[in-house]
Amino acid sequence: MTNVVVRLAKLEDADAMGRVHVEAWQAAYTGIMPEDFLTSLDGAARAAEWRAVMERNPNPEEGRRLVAELDDNVVGLALVWPGRQKDEKGLGELIMINLTPSAWGTGVGTALLTGCVDALTQLGFAEAVLWVAADNARARRFYEREGWRTDGASKSDDFGGTIVEELRYRRSLCETSL
Repeated sequence: MTNVVVRLAKLEDADAMGRVHVEAWQAAYTGIMPEDFLTSLDGAARAAEWRAVMERNPNPEEGRRLVAELDDNVVGLALVWPGRQKDEKGLGELIMINLTPSAWGTGVGTALLTGCVDALTQLGFAEAVLWVAADNARARRFYEREGWRTDGASKSDDFGGTIVEELRYRRSLCETSL
């Protein structure tokens, strides 16, 4: 891993974020989500969505948008926010973390996930959750290697007419190294 930088996303990152978002989904969800759904994803449309969100709320107090750069190119993006679980106050959530396939296995994902944990901690959360497709073995191994554990919760989401089962992972943000 050389020259990895994790930083807050800026408006001028929107095009790269749209590209990363689509490339990551098309690679990570092949065989999990419908092919026609994945091929219909449009990087320019995603970039426009990111741009609109960042123009409306460029520096959100409640959450963070992060990007990971490898050799000055954006290859990852992540979003951390207060948890969406109504019954658990004070819980942070890793809403998304996506990397271009070219960055898989390079250490960029670990650096970006560390940045997410740091951001959630700085936002005052002691614990965080994330949702991952049950069939996404690669992502599940990654999260487990980084200390996340399933907590028994699951849900189903509809992606392009296909129901995708998701598992919730949880992690304490107060752990210290021994």
